[in-house]
Amino acid sequence: MLRVFVILCVFLCSFGVQAQSLTYLAISSQAEPFQIIAQPNKGIVTDILAQAVQSLDITLTEQAYPFMRYLRMMHKDHNPLWISYGSPAWQGDSEMNIQSRHLSKEKLFDVTHVLVVKADRNFNFYSIEALFGETVITLNGFNYPGLDEYFASGEINSLAVKSHESALKAIENSRGIAFIAMKTRALYTMNKAGLDRNKFKFVDFSSIITPYPIHLSYSSTVNEKTKLSIDKAIAELKNSGKVDQIIKFYQGI
Repeated sequence: MLRVFVILCVFLCSFGVQAQSLTYLAISSQAEPFQIIAQPNKGIVTDILAQAVQSLDITLTEQAYPFMRYLRMMHKDHNPLWISYGSPAWQGDSEMNIQSRHLSKEKLFDVTHVLVVKADRNFNFYSIEALFGETVITLNGFNYPGLDEYFASGEINSLAVKSHESALKAIENSRGIAFIAMKTRALYTMNKAGLDRNKFKFVDFSSIITPYPIHLSYSSTVNEKTKLSIDKAIAELKNSGKVDQIIKFYQGI
């Protein structure tokens, strides 16, 4: 009888800590190389998460949406249990910040921003004044904290384009002095588009856009034991060097 009781207790305890089935929410465009839809290679965040959960009792079901619908799908009436990615740099009270309200304790990686400049341009960035009177390539629909006020005043001219590839080609064709970009995303685009990296140089822009970490993000209802188990797996992937390998793969390094 005692043996039966012990077995029952073990079964009930195991059932109680069983991980949840989660909906992995992805952005259907503009999130590359973090999330890439309808491609064999699914993106940096997706690959890290897939490797982290492969040894855990966690089921992921991917759903991809345009950005605004992606945010709406994070509400409980659509998906009570979801996982995605976010950053403390994006936290706030607005509904636009919903993806960053409940972040993993373990960060995935850091992102930095650079000015992508034509390699043969004699350009040195010493302060924001170095861009006064110049044309900077930007992306349609993106905000640029620390720069928007200068665009509005006309001290810095902005040429908005529709994609990262278009922005890099604009630099290649000398349509602007620099393109403001996330370094990882610029490297990914160069690799994907087959652009010659020797035609470009990166100028550090961290004094204006401070580097920030990317984390996994969760709905408020995902249990803590599930999050802790994923955190532990992420830490092990980072320590083994696998996260760096994934990032370098998408950067074409």
